[in-house]
Formats: sequence, structure tokens, C-alpha cells
Amino acid sequence: MITSLPLFLALALQSAPMDSQPPPDAAAAAPMPFTSLDELPIEQAAAPRCAFAFALVSHWQKADDPRGAGFADMEAEGGREFFVRTMAGLMDATGMNRDHVATLTITEVSKLDNPAGEQRIAAMMPACLLLKQSAGL
Repeated sequence: MITSLPLFLALALQSAPMDSQPPPDAAAAAPMPFTSLDELPIEQAAAPRCAFAFALVSHWQKADDPRGAGFADMEAEGGREFFVRTMAGLMDATGMNRDHVATLTITEVSKLDNPAGEQRIAAMMPACLLLKQSAGL
């Protein structure tokens, strides 16, 4: 299960350029616009799904979990940068704040941190790597 992933997310979100965010008091009070990527159109949900997969694979790799061994090094190959850029774009597009993104990420990543999720990640990783490459990473 996920242990240090929230720390990874916190560090990743700290480096995200979030100049368009509302003041902290307003952001904290704002309701979460959605609770699952399933509520978004596929073209808006695809990149976040990949970003979450990259975050989980990166977590596995850093923890020397064998589930991460079959994938490219997410840290060295731009997975973290893709995550940060994608989350910033999701925030801009939906009005989410950092707390919303952290909550959504934990929810979505927990859906993937199981045998069925591992198969899903393996199936979508080729397309996700192409998406990351097309983003210049």
C-alpha cells in the first residue's frame, strides 16, 4: 500500500507554478469540483490518469518494490515533471486547489495500487509514455 506517496505528492505540488490560485483562505473553503476522474471528459482525464500512474510507479521504484522494475525510471524520464505540469493544468482547468489535487491523487492512486490496477497501468503505460513525450518530456 501507499506509505510515502503523500510526501512525494506534497513535494511535487510545492514545485508546481500555481500563480493563478486564489488566496489561501478562499482556496481552503472552496468545495472540491469533482471527486473522481470518471466525472471528467476522457480528453481532460487522460493526462491526469497517466500522471497518477507515473506517480505510483515512481513510488514503487523509490521503494525498490518489484512492481516498478519493468518500467522506465520515472524520476529520470520526466514522470515527476509531467505530474506537476498536469496537476497545474488540471487546477487551472477545473478551479481545483492543492488540497483538492492531493485528495484526488490519493483517491485515484489507491485505485491503482492493487493487482487490477497494476494490470491497468501496464496496459496504459505505452500511451502514457507517448503523451509524456508529446509534452516534451
